[in-house]
Amino acid sequence: MKTLFVYCSDDDTINALCNESALRNRSTKSLSLGRGTKNHFSRYLDFARNRKAFCYSGYDVDITEYDKIIFACDEVLGEIPSEISAFIEKNDLRYKNIDCIVFGDGRGLTRALDSLRVHISLSGGTARSVVGVSAKEIKREDEDILFSVRHRLVV
Repeated sequence: MKTLFVYCSDDDTINALCNESALRNRSTKSLSLGRGTKNHFSRYLDFARNRKAFCYSGYDVDITEYDKIIFACDEVLGEIPSEISAFIEKNDLRYKNIDCIVFGDGRGLTRALDSLRVHISLSGGTARSVVGVSAKEIKREDEDILFSVRHRLVV
């Protein structure tokens, strides 16, 4: 059973923890989506203006090879990052069960969770479990992300 772990974060600590989480399991391949140098507000405005402008073809990942897909990302003002959105739109996720982890707090987190569910369902996939996690808590504990949310994700 092969797992694809796709993550995107503006925080270098979160990116490092996601990479370590994927490396601990041999059947898991990690894919770090590019992140911009802009702040959250600029990224949100760029994404809101033209959603179709973000197209990433540089990732040579065949989705059909993987049995399980996990997305992990930050919430950007109540939305998911444009990199994750473009990855979902570009790949055919039909008949895939997908687990999701969104880093954030507050009201924006619930909006981002709903947005991620909608993007996945529009692409044909099924959002099996969508979990919100506080980034501060993960960084403070400095632990394996997949290990710390395993009881919330449906296995």
